[in-house]
Amino acid sequence: MKKRALSILSLAFVAFSCQEDETPIVEQPTFENQESEWIRIASWDASGRFSMMNPLNGNLSTPNVNPFAEGSRNYLSTTGQYITSVERTAGIVRFFDTGIVNHEDHGHEYDIRWLNATAEVPLPTHFSASSGNIVIFNDGDGSITWAREASMETPSFQPVVLGDLGNEVHHGAATWLKGNKFAVTFKNPDIPGALPQTIKLIDSNKAVLAENADVSVSGIHGDASNGEFAIFGGTTAVLVARANNELFKIDNIAPLESTSGNWMGTIKAHDNNPIFYGWSRNKGIFAIDPAAKSMRNVYDGDDVVGYFFSADGSKLIIQNKSNEVMVLNATNGDMVVESAIPVASVEDFSARKVRDEFETYRLMNENPPVLTSSEKYLYVLSPSRTQIDVLDLNDLKSVKTMTLSTPATTIMRVGFQTK
Repeated sequence: MKKRALSILSLAFVAFSCQEDETPIVEQPTFENQESEWIRIASWDASGRFSMMNPLNGNLSTPNVNPFAEGSRNYLSTTGQYITSVERTAGIVRFFDTGIVNHEDHGHEYDIRWLNATAEVPLPTHFSASSGNIVIFNDGDGSITWAREASMETPSFQPVVLGDLGNEVHHGAATWLKGNKFAVTFKNPDIPGALPQTIKLIDSNKAVLAENADVSVSGIHGDASNGEFAIFGGTTAVLVARANNELFKIDNIAPLESTSGNWMGTIKAHDNNPIFYGWSRNKGIFAIDPAAKSMRNVYDGDDVVGYFFSADGSKLIIQNKSNEVMVLNATNGDMVVESAIPVASVEDFSARKVRDEFETYRLMNENPPVLTSSEKYLYVLSPSRTQIDVLDLNDLKSVKTMTLSTPATTIMRVGFQTK
């Protein structure tokens, strides 16, 4: 009996030991297993030479392609594959293929190249992108340039220019809405100045789908679209166009004013988020909910350097002149984390001695040239401009440092998320 009892105890111990061994080992999250294999960090040096780094393995490629033109403004498409390069003074829009192709559940990496197709238009200026559609308003003749990412790989690709819209030559904006509709600014020729006063909704044949004389302000600057709504910044209200052909306005709230620098001349949006964010140079950042027809102040201050959405639209990142970075929940505007971080210096575009008001607002629309973001990580160009620090967006703690071969002037996240 004693031997049998010992045998039973031994079997129980073995069974318990096996049960313990079957306990799953939880892998701790790391940068390497959290960041997408299809994220790349693009960078430009002072001569416009382009490089692209894989942040997971640190591999840096500098392709043998023509450099970007001096003074060009470069914008990322919504798929993360194409960079639109706008050469305003030269009147040329070019399209650059990073070779990182998103097939939803997987990706491919091909050669980096310039596309042959270009748009030659007078003074291309305001860029907007939504749902794979790129729209640029051309100040020189009031036309808009439209390019669809889905057609860019075809040999016959050529951007479409919609001209003769009857909207006067002005410093305007346009953007895309579902159904291949375009919300476009229109200027009253009897009102002096370069800014427009109202918007209309047109289709790809230039037919007017919606207009409303009551939806107007004394001046408009900047716009953005999430496909369902388009919002334009205005002196006394933001103007809204909806894909269902509805036009309305949302009055600006205190402390916004109609005087220079005190209204939202820059608007940002993301296809994955119903909330828009506007920037007033003197009054801060405001969340705009077009469905609720409301807005509220989420950052109060005249010290903003730039702001932008994370790659998936879940977070809003704000940088101020003290190099404090704030990460907000982009749906409710609540603060996630804030921290002062070492970052390369940026030009003070608010210095009015060297540029006019329109150029200042145009630069405000750009993403900060020294910060960029994937879904989970913030990439920061260091003060030396030869390193990129990677910070976790949840706590702004460093997880990795990457080294560049030459000093960079600008960085940009390209590619897409799969993890």
